[in-house]
Amino acid sequence: MFSLRLRKSAAFFRPNHDHLTRMKYTLLFGLALLSGWLMAQRATQLSPVQKRPLLHDDVRRWRKVEQPQLTADGQWVAYVLAPTTEGDSTVCLWNASNEQTVTFARATEPRFSADSRYLIFRIKPPLDTLKEMRRRKVKAEDLPRDSLGVYSLRSGALHKIPDVQRFALPEKWSGWLAYQAAPMREVKATNDTAATTPKAKKEDGKENGSRLILRQLDTGWEDTLPYVVEYRFARNGSALLAASTGKDTTLRPGVYRFDAAQRQWQPLLQQAQGKFVGLAMDEQGRKAAFLATKDTAAKASARHWTLYYWLEGTPHARPIADSSSAFLPETPERWSISEHERLQFSEDGTLLYFGIAPPFPQPDTALLPEEVVQVEVWAWTQPRIYPEMVKRLESDRKRSYPVVCHLESPAAMWPPPVRGFTVLSTELPEWQSQPQRNARRVLGITEEPYAYMKQWEGDTPRDVYVVDVQDGNRQLLVQGKRCRPYLSPEAGVVVWWSFPDTAWFCWKAEDGSFAQLTYNQPVPFFQEKTDVPDYPGPYGGPLWLTDDRGVLLYDRYDLWLFDLVGTAAPRRLTRGRETRTVYRYVRLDPEERAISSEARVLLHTFHEDTRDEGYAWLDLKTGAVAPWLGGAFRYTRTPLKAREAEVLVFTKENYQTFPDLLWVNLPPRGSAPRPAEKRVSTANPQQKEYCWGSIELFRWLSPTGDTLDGLLVKPEPFDPGKQYPLLVNFYERLSDELHQHRAPDYHRSQINYTAYASRGYVVFAPDIPYRVGYPGQSAYDAVVSGVTALVQRGFVDARRMGLQGHSWGGYQTAYIITRTHLFACAEAGAPVANMTSAYGGIRWESGLVRQFQYERQQSRIGGTLWEYPLRYWENSPLFYLDRVQTPLLILHNDKDGAVPWLQGIELYTGLRRLNRPVWMLNYNNEPHWPVKLQNRSDFQRRMQEFFDHYLLGAPMPSWMEKGVPPKP
Repeated sequence: MFSLRLRKSAAFFRPNHDHLTRMKYTLLFGLALLSGWLMAQRATQLSPVQKRPLLHDDVRRWRKVEQPQLTADGQWVAYVLAPTTEGDSTVCLWNASNEQTVTFARATEPRFSADSRYLIFRIKPPLDTLKEMRRRKVKAEDLPRDSLGVYSLRSGALHKIPDVQRFALPEKWSGWLAYQAAPMREVKATNDTAATTPKAKKEDGKENGSRLILRQLDTGWEDTLPYVVEYRFARNGSALLAASTGKDTTLRPGVYRFDAAQRQWQPLLQQAQGKFVGLAMDEQGRKAAFLATKDTAAKASARHWTLYYWLEGTPHARPIADSSSAFLPETPERWSISEHERLQFSEDGTLLYFGIAPPFPQPDTALLPEEVVQVEVWAWTQPRIYPEMVKRLESDRKRSYPVVCHLESPAAMWPPPVRGFTVLSTELPEWQSQPQRNARRVLGITEEPYAYMKQWEGDTPRDVYVVDVQDGNRQLLVQGKRCRPYLSPEAGVVVWWSFPDTAWFCWKAEDGSFAQLTYNQPVPFFQEKTDVPDYPGPYGGPLWLTDDRGVLLYDRYDLWLFDLVGTAAPRRLTRGRETRTVYRYVRLDPEERAISSEARVLLHTFHEDTRDEGYAWLDLKTGAVAPWLGGAFRYTRTPLKAREAEVLVFTKENYQTFPDLLWVNLPPRGSAPRPAEKRVSTANPQQKEYCWGSIELFRWLSPTGDTLDGLLVKPEPFDPGKQYPLLVNFYERLSDELHQHRAPDYHRSQINYTAYASRGYVVFAPDIPYRVGYPGQSAYDAVVSGVTALVQRGFVDARRMGLQGHSWGGYQTAYIITRTHLFACAEAGAPVANMTSAYGGIRWESGLVRQFQYERQQSRIGGTLWEYPLRYWENSPLFYLDRVQTPLLILHNDKDGAVPWLQGIELYTGLRRLNRPVWMLNYNNEPHWPVKLQNRSDFQRRMQEFFDHYLLGAPMPSWMEKGVPPKP
């Protein structure tokens, strides 16, 4: 349109001095600019940056944030970016001072040193390389191995250590790293060297152990102990304990202690042969205990273990208990020390806990295989049914009963003095004690007298005892009641929730008194929304004040303080009931056992109407509650606080926002200003490329006039004048998940709301209020009324609606399609079709009978098959299959341990007999849902093809039209 004569001067152009020429030039220049702007606008309109729908394979672009770690000083955050599906993960290191991130490829398991100076992580070989080598049948021992990365936070230097199996860092002291090297590669002999090759050396491995290397992080100095099978750092002291199977006469099998300050190994026990397990040290590493035996047989049926004890300043460990010890009971055969109970010192080092066990029946090895009778005897007189006993065999074989060894003062003496042993019980299989175990009392619990009731109760009654660790004397606190007991930090108080009484009770050791804490209170302390035919439970467990002075308990909304030392009336600390806001305590110190009565504590908040969440501060001294963070998000209930700094790392999420890590400074006491949030991670920036949709709460009236809630997901872009296909997904109550982020994933059982909304579906998840005895009808009433209300909005195509649910949702799906032809198709995962046969079936994963589910729990019948035969019949889809017109896809796997897969078969064969369109997917050897990635991906693909065919008009895929024949 015009031309410019460019010159080398700084001016862009120099016009002619003629006035007309100047005006003409100016006009032409303006027209050129206008023309260019119009062309740019037209180009933008013709080729905008279009968002696109999520397709099946797009899931592989998504990553998860895992394993977050925070330095003690709060200035560094490490986390893992892991693929949602498969691939190489990345360790990311973020610096709070400059907000910069350093990444380490193919890395995982980040750990910071206690002094905030080093980051240690594992480096994996490339996954593609490993897969390719496996396809070429490369032996496992010849595959690439893991390495270890040691990164200095001060200098930025990275040191890599090859061929590492595992590693550990001290929890509370610094400067050292321990790692075990992978077995050395075998050097194959050649013709030239074969004649001179010496006898095979002892090889690293599971039985022999492998090299343990201790590395001083600042200097790089290393020391090695060969053939280590077990090792453990002291928690607070600079020491490490290791068990070695020995190298030769220069290093015999035994247990060795490394003194990090002196950089020296001390043998605590050496013997010609043997096994060593259960390594334990006190907090400072000045005492040690372990078990040893000279029996090295790989499959010894009954080893005789000796308990050894070592005290700092003494030359070696000495045996303090073995199979001949007088304290061992005989009932009638002599008991022995158990290798399956963890050895543990009390925090003050005066007590050592270990376990003993009776002899376990061993098979008769004298019989030949053809002489062994293979029979199961199911006797009604046994406390548990046979399948449950089979499932419990391993845990029963390893069951131990606690013994306390009373140690003398920590002064160095030889031999180390032991005052005596207390067998706490030979009958009570379950124990509860405080972590420090300094206290005088523990709880012993048993449900054995009532085990037979588990068949129909599910949660069985218990006997609860308080046991004195000094002399083993015990007092019965609760007998034959379903309860949840809790021991106070100082072991001076026991509180328990009694299910039959729906109340909290208390026992005080000081005077032996019993009391009902929640008696005559203005609000209930049981779960108010319970809709199963069982006693309601509490809102979580108790929180303790220091010195056992009080206990904090929850009602539906608030925290209450109950005085345990005086006569003060219970006091409500928050005011959530007035605003329908739920307050719950957030534990910032993982080692916290009790809360000071003058502390400021962090609370998580949840608003029942909006589902908005946040954090607030409660000052226990003043009683003030101050909101801090909050909004239309879900906030994590388990944030990370720096151990030595007022820094918090947390996540917040909603439908649009991925739960990336955020870093904030904690406010000073007495104020709660909204802090500046620093973003630590950005896991999925590609989300902005895709149509995502939106979510909202949808409310409607049920047939009985009650207001019900549900989740409504609309596609992007959304046109209210257009009609969309609808997918209905449900379980029980899902509306509290309003602010949950739903990243694309190959989910094991449910549709992904985001993926379907991205492709033009409306997704609806209605809450279901249940009436005992009528679970199927309850689901029908809620789902159909909700769908009807949605259709009346005008944007749902009533001819293109589908159902999807799994397990309990699968059952409800099967029931609903026997009652209505409203839906064009449905998918039911692991559905119960016949409650009459499922009632007496087995949950093979646990060996339990399913009867308790119907009488007490989720299936909500409320009684036995003989009390309510019509309820079982009317709630069973199988008996009404002749009414079904809806095409059905069933998922039910042959190793389902929760719902017998014969239920899916009954549903499939019944519909097939009636000539109804039905398909069933069975992923071989998979449990209640597909677990393997390839199977999850396949299931989601087939389910999408199924829905797309019936709801979007896509062609019927071959597997639906012709089926898939068995593989030869």
